[in-house]
Amino acid sequence: MCVTPHRTGRELAEVIPLFGRRGSRTSWDFADDVEPVVESPVERLTPHGIELEKPAAEDELAALTASKPIAQLRSLLGWLGTSRPITGAGVPRSGSVRELARAIGVELDGRASRSRSMLEIPSLMTLWDAAKAAGLIELTSTTAVPGPHAQQFAHSRASSLAAHRTALSHVIGRYFFSEDPLRPSPAVDVIAGQIVLASMTSTPRTRLPAVGPTATGDLYEHIDALILRGMLERFIADGWLVCEGKYTVPQPFRPAVLDAMNSLPYYETDDTSR
Repeated sequence: MCVTPHRTGRELAEVIPLFGRRGSRTSWDFADDVEPVVESPVERLTPHGIELEKPAAEDELAALTASKPIAQLRSLLGWLGTSRPITGAGVPRSGSVRELARAIGVELDGRASRSRSMLEIPSLMTLWDAAKAAGLIELTSTTAVPGPHAQQFAHSRASSLAAHRTALSHVIGRYFFSEDPLRPSPAVDVIAGQIVLASMTSTPRTRLPAVGPTATGDLYEHIDALILRGMLERFIADGWLVCEGKYTVPQPFRPAVLDAMNSLPYYETDDTSR
């Protein structure tokens, strides 16, 4: 069976489970399998080894404010208004999910459109949870209301820098904890994390090659390559990763990105020393 570039996400979701997870191994074992995708050995970088040069507060705030996730969170606050009813699970009622998605510019695919709860829509839950983590919204037993940092965040006041950083860091971290069936192993997450870490060093990774058809060769590698490229393109679209030949995280974004990478479990085990 071959997987061609025009395969949709849904089609890949149907293909991948047929091949299983190739046993129970560590994150770094899986990462070793993906090395052919990036065409060079994967260095074992950790967040603790990244030297962070603290950006000027005004530069950091300006960069964070210009990113797509922060703009979406600002739109979420506009949608929230003074309050919105929520379910017992702490999320907007199903009848208002489409409205929220439109307000923040999230396109719902067929599966998401049929979901009975926002809990089943990762793209919305990532932003909702980020808003809670940053103090932009607070939940009562029946409603969601603006949190303590909502007003200063909405107006990008200097005092909101910490809330902006927390919000973006939470969004970035969630990209590496996906339950998406298109990512059946931790391999792609680990490799994407290594590329992100390298993008904050003096030896950033070169842009990954385009993914072509795979009439022959390893199906796993082809699928991993498609998913990995998709992740990196998402990071670039969000505005905190750039690629002009090599992947780079601009200096003003590095505190938020490094906070996110420090939250990942890959760097809390002995796997990093393998």
